[in-house]
Amino acid sequence: MKMIFLIGSPRSGTTWVAKIFDSHPDVLYRHEPDSVVVSEEIPFFPKSEEMEALVPATREYFSRLWDVRQLKSAGSLPVFPKSYFTGFMNAFRAKFLFMLKAIGAVAHRLGLPSDVKVPAISRKKMAEGKIVPVMKSVNSNCRTGLVARAFPDGRVVHILRHPCGYVSSQLRGRKLKLMENVVFYEEVAAMPLSQERGWTVEKLKDMSLEEQLACTWVSFNEKVMQDIQGLENCYDLVYEDLCDDPIGVTKKLFDFCGLAYNGQTDAFLQSSLNYEGGPEKYHQTVRDPKTAAEKWKKELDSDQVERIRNIVSGTIAGDRYADRF
Repeated sequence: MKMIFLIGSPRSGTTWVAKIFDSHPDVLYRHEPDSVVVSEEIPFFPKSEEMEALVPATREYFSRLWDVRQLKSAGSLPVFPKSYFTGFMNAFRAKFLFMLKAIGAVAHRLGLPSDVKVPAISRKKMAEGKIVPVMKSVNSNCRTGLVARAFPDGRVVHILRHPCGYVSSQLRGRKLKLMENVVFYEEVAAMPLSQERGWTVEKLKDMSLEEQLACTWVSFNEKVMQDIQGLENCYDLVYEDLCDDPIGVTKKLFDFCGLAYNGQTDAFLQSSLNYEGGPEKYHQTVRDPKTAAEKWKKELDSDQVERIRNIVSGTIAGDRYADRF
């Protein structure tokens, strides 16, 4: 059974990438199950010298996550017909998930505890290779290299978004009060790049918010890029490349992961390319990719862009965007 992991930082286009994969008829998708079932054994920021020892626990933990059936993880929208269901079951499943979402929303508004779960999928079909499990994570971004080592026969796609796009989206989320106004000072300061550049907790706190977020982006992603260098089961996806050529890059991604490009995926991509739904919402999945990728150019001023560029330059992650500022 081949397993596919889609991993990146929050606000890096990961959900759109994940839904492209979910649109494949053979895929069983789990949306951020590591945020539902959390492991205390596996550090979020594993050191390179710890990885070999952590592989068994990582393999056991991430293998368990396919069984997570909480609505957030197993019922993400939009819903796509699947080859492993009958026509009736596909129609029923779509309506059933909408009903479960409604129940969960009402319970949340009333302040009631809610642990709505989606019915289990046959493990037999998964074992027979009729189902391709795909998992998306943002919590495990700095675990990417560890996951790749724990599943050498799997496929890991690491998603990297332009640092200005990341910073701009983070700033917008804080302004709209849709994201916590938090910077992980100690975690950022502990990263090898931060120590190399002298970004202590005190120095980080003296920076502007966009500089703090740029340090977060580059220190975390630099660790990932170093951890996955040379690993043949990893695909380094630049989000903007996908936005520039959604169909062409999706075909490359699917080929890397052993999936066939298909009409259902093409229809989903066309819905994004032909999007005419008006102003997009912050957590929207179907949107015009080019507009979404370049929104930062209208939201950040030239001084902010220059400060971000200076922070990320001279790194593996930052060099991906050397000519895109």
